[in-house]
Amino acid sequence: MNNKSYHHGDLRTAMIEKGIEMITDKGVAALSLRKLAKACGVSEAAPYAHFANKDDLMGAIENYASNKLSTALKESVKETGVTTEGLVELGCAFVMFFVHNPQYFELIYNHLEIKAGGEYRYEPYDIIVSFIQELCEKIGHPPELRGLTFFAQFSFIQGLMLSSLMINNYDAEAKEAGVRKVLSTNHLLLPNNINNKKEIN
Repeated sequence: MNNKSYHHGDLRTAMIEKGIEMITDKGVAALSLRKLAKACGVSEAAPYAHFANKDDLMGAIENYASNKLSTALKESVKETGVTTEGLVELGCAFVMFFVHNPQYFELIYNHLEIKAGGEYRYEPYDIIVSFIQELCEKIGHPPELRGLTFFAQFSFIQGLMLSSLMINNYDAEAKEAGVRKVLSTNHLLLPNNINNKKEIN
């Protein structure tokens, strides 16, 4: 075997990314540290410097994917803050993350056993929950409706994401424009505020 040369940190990232590729291609059952080493062109011992076992690798893969999505969500609302305009940007960022990275959709929705809400912490989900809760509070949305409002909004965003992945006759730029337009006229959450672009200070 002609072992490749990696910086210590680069090898860990390379193995995580290769692991994601292997999972989306053949499923979790097909992944092992031995196969991962072979795919990365390193010795069979090399993965054990970073991962104790397959479960440890799977945890690292989950964290890596979560961090990627969380970063995209946080970046999307840096300029808008918690406003109705920010809600459009947040939803668009969620959808387009998966449009640009379809392998993460396969990974997160089909192969990782992710739980969110209640006692479970999943950062991308928590970011969206916190944003919508804070927005509802800022505009005085009725407290008794906030749970249903979040459920409706999150379901709507995920539905847009699935539709965007299924439609193949538009490029990413056209999809983003369409997603942004749909989110901007969203009647599921606070339609008057979104359509009228009410300023929230």
